[in-house]
Amino acid sequence: MAKFVDEDLDGVEFKSCWKKERNLHNSTTQTLEMETDDASSQSVSKSHVGIQTEDTSSEAAKMPEYNPDTLLAFLKRVEPGVMEYLDKAHRSHAFDGYDVSTVDEDLPMSCIHTLTATELVKELKCTSLSWNAIGSTLAIGYGTTDHQDWCTHKGLVLTWNLDRQKVKQDKPDTSIEVSSCVNSLAFHPKFPAWIAGGTFSGDVMIWDLGESEPLMSSSSLDEDSHREGVCSVVWIEQSTRSRNKAKVMSVCSEGKVLIWDFVVGKDQLKLSAGWFLSSGPTRGLGSDTKQASLGVTCLSFWPDDQSSMIVGSESGGLYKCNMVEDFTEDSCARIHSVLESHPVMVCEPGDSYLFSARWSPVRPLVFAVGTGEGRLLVFDLKKSKVSPVLSLEINKKGVPVYTLEFNHIRQSLLACGDGEGTVRVWRLSDDLCHQGSREVDLLRDMTALNLD
Repeated sequence: MAKFVDEDLDGVEFKSCWKKERNLHNSTTQTLEMETDDASSQSVSKSHVGIQTEDTSSEAAKMPEYNPDTLLAFLKRVEPGVMEYLDKAHRSHAFDGYDVSTVDEDLPMSCIHTLTATELVKELKCTSLSWNAIGSTLAIGYGTTDHQDWCTHKGLVLTWNLDRQKVKQDKPDTSIEVSSCVNSLAFHPKFPAWIAGGTFSGDVMIWDLGESEPLMSSSSLDEDSHREGVCSVVWIEQSTRSRNKAKVMSVCSEGKVLIWDFVVGKDQLKLSAGWFLSSGPTRGLGSDTKQASLGVTCLSFWPDDQSSMIVGSESGGLYKCNMVEDFTEDSCARIHSVLESHPVMVCEPGDSYLFSARWSPVRPLVFAVGTGEGRLLVFDLKKSKVSPVLSLEINKKGVPVYTLEFNHIRQSLLACGDGEGTVRVWRLSDDLCHQGSREVDLLRDMTALNLD
């Protein structure tokens, strides 16, 4: 029978025949002892400084005392010497021809607006332009120029306010329909909303653009009124600036020059005076009419005396003229002097007709001309007496430029209207709208030279 007993035996180890034996070894290291140190620093420094810029005490604010007698004596003592040097400077020609200018030669003019209202205008042409008294609004008259008989068309007066932040170039601010073609327009020189117009049927009308019903007054129909188209209307400046009364002068192709009295609230203009321009002496209305009348096409008042006026006729003649360009069917622009019966200068820019011409309101030597071949010509007599300094193609179709007008307030703007009813507003360069030295003297010298 077997017997079981407890017995402790030594362990048995079988070493791997494919894994190497791993040896382990424990060790320790001691680095250098770490040293620490605490310190503080101040990086910002402050300093206060006081500065006295002005003595605000009551004593310092007092005006320095002066002796009027001493000041007068000083002025009397230095006045002869100052006047002597001023006279020398005035007579000197050292700076003739020298102008300080910032002109961009590459951009003598730039078109900033193209105004057109195709649906309203249709087949009508631009016949007249006028800027209002403050230079912000442009009025455009529309009609036709090819009437065979009595006018059966409807005319138009459209206005655009170019001071608006966003100008709708295809939508006018005001649209006024007229019973016949509009031949001429003129804003009042003082009241920006008043505008006078003349029609092909011989009517003279006055509108107030600020009213919902703009027509204020129109000419009466009597034997002395216009029987043919009104070619030009001009407001007559009066000594009083009454908003209740005004005078308008109109001329027509039958030779009549009429003055109308306008009273606010009266539906009709009252004819107060008139004359015929005849082949003989000028005659008053109602006088003998045996002599043939001369058709009047335009008029302008003498700048310093409104008792004198400049009148242009259909034959191309100018009467009592003073530096007015004439545009006739011999394709030339003539400059006249009131002292001479013949032109003192003639410019022939091309073969086509010239339909409109205007002097610059600020440059005595600059004027612009609209041609029958659709070009806007700008002359600067300081640079050339023969050729324009600018020749702009207004439209590629060669549609005539019938009317143009400088802005007398914003003197860098020039508007022109063509036979398609489109008006373009141009901005002139500094060179063309800032007067140079001695321009009036140069113009006088040119005139004297041509007269000799």
